[in-house]
This record gives sequence, structure tokens and C-alpha cells, in this order.
Amino acid sequence: MKCRKILSWIQVLSWLSAMPAWAAPQANLQVSVAVGSTAPELERFAASELCGYLDRLFGIQTQPTTSLPSGSEVVFLIGSPQTNPTIKQSVGSKPFPKVSEQGIMLQRGRLGKRQVLIVGGGSPRATLWAVYELAERWGVRYLVTGDVLPGTTVPFKLPDLKVVMEPLLRVRAHPTIQDFASSGESWGIADFRPLIDQLAKLKFTRMNIYPYGWQPFLHYELRGIKRKSAWLWYDYHYPITADMPGRQLFGNATEFWNPDLPLNGSYEEFVQAGQRLVQGLIDHARRRGMNIAVGAPTTDFTAEFAPLLKGAERMRLRTGLTIVPGAQTPVDDPHLEELALTTLRATIDTYTSADYVTVWMPEVRQWTGEYERAWQALDAKYEISKIRSLAQVLDAAGKRKGAEVPVPRVLDEVKGDITSLYFYERLLRGPLTPESLRRPNLKFMYWGISEELFPIIERILPAGWEIGVMPANQPSHLLERIEVLKELPSQNPGVLDLTIDDDNIGVVPQLTSNALHKIVQVLKRNGWAGFVARERFPADHDWALTYLSKAAWDPEATPETVGRDLLGAVCGEECGEHLLEAFREIESVTTYLGDSNMNFSKERRGTLMKYWRPGPVPTYLAAVKNGYQRALAEAERAREKATPAGRGYVDFWVGRLEFAVGYADTVQGVHSGGAAEMTNDYRGALQHAETAVGSLRRALGA
Repeated sequence: MKCRKILSWIQVLSWLSAMPAWAAPQANLQVSVAVGSTAPELERFAASELCGYLDRLFGIQTQPTTSLPSGSEVVFLIGSPQTNPTIKQSVGSKPFPKVSEQGIMLQRGRLGKRQVLIVGGGSPRATLWAVYELAERWGVRYLVTGDVLPGTTVPFKLPDLKVVMEPLLRVRAHPTIQDFASSGESWGIADFRPLIDQLAKLKFTRMNIYPYGWQPFLHYELRGIKRKSAWLWYDYHYPITADMPGRQLFGNATEFWNPDLPLNGSYEEFVQAGQRLVQGLIDHARRRGMNIAVGAPTTDFTAEFAPLLKGAERMRLRTGLTIVPGAQTPVDDPHLEELALTTLRATIDTYTSADYVTVWMPEVRQWTGEYERAWQALDAKYEISKIRSLAQVLDAAGKRKGAEVPVPRVLDEVKGDITSLYFYERLLRGPLTPESLRRPNLKFMYWGISEELFPIIERILPAGWEIGVMPANQPSHLLERIEVLKELPSQNPGVLDLTIDDDNIGVVPQLTSNALHKIVQVLKRNGWAGFVARERFPADHDWALTYLSKAAWDPEATPETVGRDLLGAVCGEECGEHLLEAFREIESVTTYLGDSNMNFSKERRGTLMKYWRPGPVPTYLAAVKNGYQRALAEAERAREKATPAGRGYVDFWVGRLEFAVGYADTVQGVHSGGAAEMTNDYRGALQHAETAVGSLRRALGA
């Protein structure tokens, strides 16, 4: 996985560096980029970005200025009348367009004899987006690994624009840390900065930082007990051995690890480095105009604190590293409340510039014994039974369409969420308020609430607090009951996690863009605030991320139109058509895996050996392999049609799909070996095992 990431970066960077300049310098043209003398830092950065594009696209070299040189013929005015007085001067008696905090405007004008283009918005970050919108209208396209410049040469001409843009979805978020070694949990700040830069160009508004309770990103103490344990990726370990594919890429390392964290340091060193990493993430995202949501592990503690938690249980998730409230933990247990307040305050005090703090419903609900008592307490205060009774809630949960887990687990999910809702209602509306923290602008998000509880949430949550939900891992399953997205209350902004790739399917290529399109239309029709682009392999998802970026502003955007435009710019129109067909095949396989075997290449112990078993090779393996082979064939056709500049991008996809086909071959070999062993055919079992290992080595080498 690390090999793939490094190779993809090398390929794409070499491809970008090989691109031709768009135009020869226009030495005689005097161009100025002007900001206000007291402009915010973000507007100054926007001006420097515009200067960079003028140089790269037209060979025009200029620097941001706060006063206009007398010889300037063309002037770009950056900001708004409030931050740049020259804009007020240029519009004269005409009113500056009314735009919201996220509104963008590009407007042609004159300032004396000078040609002027106002590049601005309702806030400094909207002004930055306006610069990127202008560059896009000049032909630039944005990948997560860098910019794609146009391949044709045209002379500079100030565009005649009168553009006012407002987003249809105002929250456009992306995750960061997550879990598993294949996710951002293994990234250092040097990995994150380029991604954040490109997401800003795609007009993303927020970075989510949601650490798990066992990760090294938060320290806290209570009643003489100090936290003293932390882990990465569920305490799985990945030794780097002499015989592994890609060994040369890892230098002298002996174990795969996050580059910014000490491998063998003390707990104190580990957590301090982790907190520095998260703070670096926050600082860079804010420099690119994004706000920050940080998660607080309010019901998820390391084992040192077990003496303070009545009825504590080991978390039933992966390796069970932390403790959580058990089935019979009292919902009003004062020690639990004290523990939760401690972690919440530690989160807020450690990451003081966070805009939102997220509390969440656990992935595996174990705190289920108190749900009736919690419901009664909530009903007494908010009369929720007038909207939907407890019996109706449980009945709806038992009949949930497209459920990805058995009915008993769905019922536990709802019972656990009722308990958690009452717990958070006491916690966040009782002793702890934003005002008591001297953070009056701090907002909270409740994440992961069961869909059967959507109708009652409005009575419980304060107006303006956000609700984050993910009713299904797979978009295709959510589409089976898309009507649930119509039930979120209007007074609480709703943010939906949109799955682009899912850890349950694993490390093979995944795409979901066409399913996402259907969901996004429902979000826009029903007034949702926005989305989280849930994914761990950004280089796989230029298409999906660009589509979501466009669809958040343009009601007519579709995956097809966005894909053709993007891929045509990357590697040429004919190449783009073949790549788009490859992507359709990948999406079909993704949907099939979501329905048939969601743990196909999930990153956990036993990922392959679970297939070592008796019986015939499952039919889904052939379907998966054939789908990836069809996608590979289209990618190879795309390579034949690719422009020289786009060849590296297509090579990445060819390698990615060779890995997918090879992994499917590996699974088939493991299954055949297991079946042979169960019939005492040990020679056949060995042959199949050796074939599987060979397939896997070739797949990883791709």
C-alpha cells in the first residue's frame, strides 16, 4: 500500500513536470494583481496564487501589490469592498453583488483607462475559491496530486466575465486521520499538505479530524489516573522484510509506520508527536480557508480508567484496545459523566482553533441496557413520543431496508443511540456549554444517529447544532431507502457521509460516483447542508471528488459530464472515454462486492486466510475478476490513446487494476488450496498456495 502511494506520486509528479508551458511570456503587457493594504492573510495568499497561474499559463510575471503602478494596463482586484478599497473605487455607483460568506464573484470593469477584473467573494476563503474558479475557466483542472495545465497555447486576454456563484451544498468536508494503515492514520503532515492544497482548489470547506480513543492524539488525566497507552492501526504491526515487494522504497526502515511519530518512543513522546501532527493539520487547513471539526472520544477510554467506569466492557471492535460503557452502565453514572467531560475538555483545550467538536454514536453499540430509561427521560422533557413512539422506532429498525448487518445488531444500534442521546443531552446541555468554555462560537455535531431517530432529533438538539449521519456504508444500499433523507429536521444542518471507498471492501479499487449522483440530488432537494467525501485513497478518486466539488455548486453537473471534462484534460478525449468506461466497470464491481462479500480485501488479520476453506470456489470471485479485467482492458486502450502528458496518469490506473486482478487471482488460489487440503490433497494444496503467493507478489509489484 505504501509502495503504491509512493509510485503513484512519482508517476503523477513526473507527468506534471513534463507538461508544456501554455504560452510564451508577453513581455510588453503590464499586469497588476492588487490587494488591500490591510487584506487578510488568505486574500494575500489568493493574490499570490493568481500570480502563479498568470506565470504558468501565460508567462506573465507579476507580484501582489497594494498600490497600482502607473504603467499597469490590466488589473486584477482581489477581495471585496470591505478589504480592498480599490474595488469600491472601481465599481463606482454600481453595487457590489450581494453574496453570502461562500459566494464567489468575477466581474469585468474599468478603472480609468485600465481594464479590471474583480476576483472576490463574501469572505477571504470565497475570494481564494474565486481565484481557482478563474484559473479553471482558463483551462486548469485540479487533481488531488497537482494541477493539470491546458496543452494548447493561446494569448492572454482578460476574460469578459460577470459571474456570481453560490453553493447548493455549504458543507464540503473531507476526512483525515481515520483508521488502518492504508488510511490517513499513516500519513505525516508532508503527505497531508498537498492534499489539503488541492481540496481547497476544489472548494472544500472543512477537514474532519476524528481520532479514535486508542490513537495517540489526546492526553487526559482524572482522579490521579493518567492515560499511558496509545496505538496505531489497532496495534497491528507491519514488519518490512528483505523479501517483500518494493523493499527498496523503505530505506532502512524495519516496520511500516507514520513518518511523524516515533516508532519506539515513550507514551509521552508518542502522544506529543501525535498532537503536533493534528495541530499541523489544523493550521494548514485553516491557511487554505477551511474550518475544522475535531472528534472527542467521550465514551471510549484506555484501560487505565476502568476503575472509574461502572460496568466497563472491552470495545468489541477489532482488537478491543479500549473500554466503553457496558450494557448495564447507568446512563446517569457520575463517574462516566466526569470521564466524558475530561476527554471533551482535553479535546477543546488541546485543539483550541477547532470550529466544531463532534461526539458520536459508537460503531458497535454495547451500551444498550438503559435505552428504555433514557427514552422515558427524553420523553418527559421533550415529548418525543408525540412524534414517534419507542415501539414504532424499534419496529421501523427491525424492518430497515437494505440493512448491512443482521436485525439484532440494527436493534442494538437504535437502543444504543437512544442511550447515547440522553447521555449527550445531559452532558452538553448541562455542566458543559460553549459559554462555560469561553468559546461562544464553538458548535457541536452529533454523528452517526440511527435513521429511525431522525424525526425526534429536532426536539432534543439546540437549533444550529449539526447532525452527521451515514445510514449505510454502501451508497447502493442507501438508495434502497433513500426516503430516510427526507426526514432530517430543518433547524439542524444535516451532513451525510458519502462513501467513495469503504474499508469493508478493502484495498482494491472502488468507485461509487453514479450512485453518489442520485444521493446528491436528494440532498439538494431536501435542504441538506452538505457531505463528507468518505475515502482513504485520494489518487483513486479524482473523478468522484471533482464531481462532488462541481455538484455542490452546479445543479446540472453529472458524473459523466464532469468525468469527460476532467479526463479529457488529463489525457485527451479518446483516452478519457476509455478511462471513463474503465471507471464504470470498477463501479459495477464495487456495487457487486458491497452486496456479495464486503470483506473482500479488508485490512485485518486473516484477510486472505479466511478463504482457506473447503467447497467450490465462490462464483462471485469470477465475477469480480472479470469486472476488473474488463476495466484493465479499457485502461490499456486508454494508454494507447493517451497524450504524452497524460501517459503517467493512465499508467497509474493500469497498475492499480493489475493489482486488483492479481488480488482476485490470489483469493482464488487460496480458496482452491484450502479446498484441496480438506480432501487430503496436500500436494495440490501446496501448488495452489505457491500459485497464490506468486499472484500476490505480481499484484503488489504492479
